[in-house]
Amino acid sequence: MVEHVVDGIVALRASGLTKRFGETQALGAVDFSLDFGKITGLVGENGAGKSTLLNILTGITSPDQGTIEISGREVVLKDYADAQMLGLARVFQEQALILNIPVYANLLLGSEARFASLGQFIRRSAMIELAQQMMDTAGVSIDVRRHTGDLSFSERQLVEIVRACMGPVMLFGVGTPIVLLDEPTASLEKRDEQTFFDLITRLREQAGSVLFVSHRLGEILSACDEIVVLKDGRRVGAVDPAEASERQLHRLMVGRERDRDYYHEGEQVDVKDKDVVFAARGLARRGAYDNVNLEVRKGEILGIGGLLESGKSALGRGLAGISPPDAGEIRLMQDGWERPDIAHLIAKGVGYVPAERLVEGMIASLPIAWNISLASGQDVFSTPAGFWRHRREAEVSAELIQRLHIRATSPYQSCDHLSGGNQQKVVLARWLARDLCLLILDNPTRGVDAGAKEEIYRLIRALAADGLAVILITDELLELIGLSNNIAIMRHGRIEAMVPAPVDDKPSEQTLVSLMLSVNAGQLLGDVA
Repeated sequence: MVEHVVDGIVALRASGLTKRFGETQALGAVDFSLDFGKITGLVGENGAGKSTLLNILTGITSPDQGTIEISGREVVLKDYADAQMLGLARVFQEQALILNIPVYANLLLGSEARFASLGQFIRRSAMIELAQQMMDTAGVSIDVRRHTGDLSFSERQLVEIVRACMGPVMLFGVGTPIVLLDEPTASLEKRDEQTFFDLITRLREQAGSVLFVSHRLGEILSACDEIVVLKDGRRVGAVDPAEASERQLHRLMVGRERDRDYYHEGEQVDVKDKDVVFAARGLARRGAYDNVNLEVRKGEILGIGGLLESGKSALGRGLAGISPPDAGEIRLMQDGWERPDIAHLIAKGVGYVPAERLVEGMIASLPIAWNISLASGQDVFSTPAGFWRHRREAEVSAELIQRLHIRATSPYQSCDHLSGGNQQKVVLARWLARDLCLLILDNPTRGVDAGAKEEIYRLIRALAADGLAVILITDELLELIGLSNNIAIMRHGRIEAMVPAPVDDKPSEQTLVSLMLSVNAGQLLGDVA
């Protein structure tokens, strides 16, 4: 059992942490500490150094300079296992679960030896019992015998959170764990968020230490005892949440006030008389969505909103031909009606950005240029004879890096060395390398900081102004309202309402939420007609 002394000693102290990747300085002499019984917020733009700091604190990356103390004792963390044994646990920004094994196996992954008999037989019943105790203690109602891949995205995120928050206590006997949470709520459904906040509050009451990283500044202000701000790899301030505001945090993060027109609503295009670029009729997929009809005009941003189980993400995959519908047809430009087929749609100018960039959006171990050329190997970056056009790949990638302000040393820098926001820009760049008529975006700013969000919003607006049709699927209500010309609200797999969102008469959050929940829907439909 690891014993932590609380009185007079901080849980974790980092001094002078410095890290460079080639010519890029990710951290510059950062001092940082976590107190027992407190929740500390950490904010900063993508590329500010947050992930590098967390990687160093959990033994994944070694600092070039600086020291780490845990409970007053200097330590050298060789790897993540070292950190775990000392009571540190982490929820990563991207989910790190194995989908084809049960929940209990994911919760106890790496600790199977504790349940071995005679050196070779695993006591599965004991694993299930302990894993269920972890869930129950955390207040999460998930049967740990379920197959992980059968859980919703939000439920899988809860599994990650339980593993980090309960693992140190129930596996390693750490009385006061240090839990590092990297964007833990980005994938949580609203009903699961309260479970998460109850859990970290309980950790704080039991003298545990929590580091909470989030781009949702309101959450940070309401949940944390202190907030530390990073900018360009350096600590630029620490604020008291009781005396701070989102505007102040944004100014510290990016060095400027938030643009009043954050969603660039003044640039919204009037598409009433524009040609229809894309239409769908009667689309249905068993268990996901049914009888979906919609159309998108040139320069239009059609928003699709709804609760997580509404079917909106599944619909996006169906429209792109990735998971084709069981019934229904789509029509692109002046083509005839047809079943969605991904290869045909890409060739005709349809792009798709998935919600989970590291799972479906990119191969992070590959260079930027290779990720950009992934969707265009048969035409843009190869000759008719099949020879790869290396020079064009490099030139196009360099141009897109500059256009999208991707922070990278070269087109051939590995994507796993980029921040989350810059990785997302690479995914977008892949489609901008092609001649598009329609871009389908599923939560394009998930896990992206305020500054990078604004850049992505500006890009989406510019693309729409150039005539590109955009389908925007998002869980962020303000994003949905601010960017969209029209908003399709989905509920139980059906489009509940089509809500106009002109620049001078945007619908309210209350209106959209009520439609998502079907509260007084008939009256609301009259109000927004």
